[in-house]
Amino acid sequence: MSFGRMNTDKEERIDYPRMREYRLKRAKEQMAKAGIGCLITWDAWNIRYISGNYVTIPLRWVEQMCVILPINGDPYVYGGPSFSIYRLRDEMPWLKGKIYTPKGIVKTATTKQAVGGIVSEVARIMDEHGLRKETLGIDGTTSQLLMAEAFKDANIKVVDAKSTMMEARKIKNQDEIACIRIACSMADAAFADIADAIRPGVAECELVGIGMKKLYSLGADETMEFVCVSGPLTNPLRIDFTDRLVQPGDLVVVDINGNSFNGYKSCYYRTFCCGRATAEQKDLYEECRAMMYAGMAGIKPGNTTWDISKNWPNSPKYWGYEDWLDVGGYAIGHGLGLGLHEDPFVHHMLNQLKTETIEEGMVFALETWTGKKGGRDGVRLEEQVAVTKDGYELLTHWPVAELMECWR
Repeated sequence: MSFGRMNTDKEERIDYPRMREYRLKRAKEQMAKAGIGCLITWDAWNIRYISGNYVTIPLRWVEQMCVILPINGDPYVYGGPSFSIYRLRDEMPWLKGKIYTPKGIVKTATTKQAVGGIVSEVARIMDEHGLRKETLGIDGTTSQLLMAEAFKDANIKVVDAKSTMMEARKIKNQDEIACIRIACSMADAAFADIADAIRPGVAECELVGIGMKKLYSLGADETMEFVCVSGPLTNPLRIDFTDRLVQPGDLVVVDINGNSFNGYKSCYYRTFCCGRATAEQKDLYEECRAMMYAGMAGIKPGNTTWDISKNWPNSPKYWGYEDWLDVGGYAIGHGLGLGLHEDPFVHHMLNQLKTETIEEGMVFALETWTGKKGGRDGVRLEEQVAVTKDGYELLTHWPVAELMECWR
């Protein structure tokens, strides 16, 4: 599926009802495996995964919106991107009217009495579905200990459901992958505008604004702040941006991360040079590119995450350090979907202790960094791939074969 962003009557494109049905089925399958009869989540991405409801960025901090999911019933949704639940019921008919006003703000709660409305609502739903003796999974709240104690007082058994939902989201269907594919194509367009703007005197923050403008013009529903660093801020690598002005000869590292199309993310590094690159900069670039693709060679169903990370440097001394914690982000991989960082995770040290089997439908981002300790320049690159039955589909298409020189 490689068509446009809009739905149409002449082609089968993203089938959103199919995607919602698939996600809900995956969530319930993992609940059954974990022995969870009912689940409550305040996690923004899990709320969207289960219900299709969107928790906007300003609404996430207070942990007011939530979803309650009985394993033998439909989701119950509390709150949404409108003050009117009646408007939301009209906008989301697949929820069958089960959208209600929130029962309390969890983030600022300090007593069990303050979350009593939520506990009562969960108990009511579990009773209605004959699940009162089943286990409740709790996910996505910073007040988990308080919530657990409150449910215990109501004679409801609880477990942590974070891993349950991470497992559910691990395998994407064709519609989820199509959303990620589109997010990556939007990032391609943002890179084009950023590359055109790289010249002496442009500020890192200005490049971020240029890229974000393109993403929102193409239909992004949100985007996180990019990594955009230049010159000496590329070694060691910073993962933010400043008002530093790009100078001739600087490397410019950009990560279009958290750009979302219908919630699904891109996470996508490229490195540029402002002007002509030196031989040393080109060598660093090729070292980084070769390392990344060596890891990608291990991606196919039946392999494990170790088959990726074993192809990367086996010691932190490669980067000039003694401790893996000092170079923890220099050669890594992660799943992504509605969340920017999802299972499975890839790292040389981690995968010697724990591996995960690679399966069709997983989506990975692999990222590597090279630079001499004490040097001025660093190179960061990243690709996204979807695992297919024979290997992988490359989702990120900005040219990566050689270091791109801008403003020549």
